[in-house]
Amino acid sequence: MNLASYESIKSSIVLDFEEYIEEEGLNVAQVSAKILEEDWRIVNDSLFTKTLYFVSIAIESLKYKEIADFIYSKLNSYLEYTKFEEHIDKNDIEMLTRDTQICKKLIDDKGEYKIRETSDSAESRVEYILGLKVD
Repeated sequence: MNLASYESIKSSIVLDFEEYIEEEGLNVAQVSAKILEEDWRIVNDSLFTKTLYFVSIAIESLKYKEIADFIYSKLNSYLEYTKFEEHIDKNDIEMLTRDTQICKKLIDDKGEYKIRETSDSAESRVEYILGLKVD
């Protein structure tokens, strides 16, 4: 289906973090959940887009020196993916691979950030969103 390009997704996530944190006063966990909820169709479009969202949200979160527990707990599985759907552009895969390496380095630097705990209901809501099927 490919609902959005790599660059537009990345740019959207960066802008969302800036807007929701700086203008609306939300924390990193709230922003992460809000992005996943608002963009669920794109997120659930493919393994590639889901991986892109998790990696991009993690990178943006870590710029604020914290990461939501529901992103952190699932991130490792997304950092390991190297094969994606056949219709994904090779350049997009290369850019995601580069971002994955950046994300791994940031995550390995454990003293530089904190993991923001969220409620069970917030985590359940994210699980529900990630399980929605795109028509």
